Amino acid sequence: MPPPVAPHSFQTTRWTTVRRAVGADDVAARQALATLCTGYWYPIYAFIRRSGKDPHDAEDLTQGFFARLVEKAVLASADPAKGKLRTFLLSCVRNFLADEQDRARAQKRGAALVTSFDAVEAEHRYAIEPMDDMSPDRLFQRRWTLALLEQTLQVLGEEFTAQGKAETFAALRPFLGFGSGVAKSYEELAPELGIPIGTLKNQVFRMRERWRALLLEHVAATLDEPTEEEVRGELSELLACM
Repeated sequence: MPPPVAPHSFQTTRWTTVRRAVGADDVAARQALATLCTGYWYPIYAFIRRSGKDPHDAEDLTQGFFARLVEKAVLASADPAKGKLRTFLLSCVRNFLADEQDRARAQKRGAALVTSFDAVEAEHRYAIEPMDDMSPDRLFQRRWTLALLEQTLQVLGEEFTAQGKAETFAALRPFLGFGSGVAKSYEELAPELGIPIGTLKNQVFRMRERWRALLLEHVAATLDEPTEEEVRGELSELLACM
C-alpha cells in the first residue's frame, strides 16, 4: 500500500475548487462547479427533503441551488477564513430556500451542471433514511460525513485495484466497519486468501492506516490551509454526526 500522505500535502482542496468556480475561465468554472455537485448533491437534496419539500420540488430545488452557485456573487462571498466549506454550503442552501419559498415551482436552471444527480436514486436513498426527528441541519451533517466516507473508500478501492488486489479489498473492507458486510474472523479468512493469520492482520492494519490517511486528506480538503489539529478536530466533529 502507498505510504500515508500528510493532510497538508493534499494540494487541490475543495476551497481551491470554489475559487476556480468563480474564476474568469468559464470552462474551468463549470468543471469546478460540477466537481462540487458530484461530491455533495445528496446532502443538499436530503436537507431540502427533510425541510418538508416533496420529491419533485426537492429535485427542482437541488438543481436550482447548484445553478445558483454559478452566480459568481454567491461563491465569491465564500471566505475560508470564516468557516468550513460544509458550513458555507449549508448556509447557502438555507438562504436559497428562503428566497424560493414564494415560488410555486423552481426552474431547472442548470440541470446539466449537476452531472451526478439522479432523481430516482435520490429518492431511493432518502426513502431509507431513518424515520426519526432528525433536523434538516443534522441530516445534512450526517450525509456530508457519509459522502466523505464513501469518497475515501472509493479511492482506497481504486488503489487496491490498481495493484491488482480488487478481490483482496473486497475481502478486507468489512474490517473497516463501514458498510453492510460483516467481517469474517481472521481464522476464517486467512485460509480463503491463502495467507498466514499474521500476514492478514498486517494487511488489515495497513489498510486501516491508509484509510485513516485518506480521511484526513479529504477533511483537510474542505478546510483552508488547516493545521493538523484543525483537521483532526473537524474529523472528530463529523464522526460525531454519525
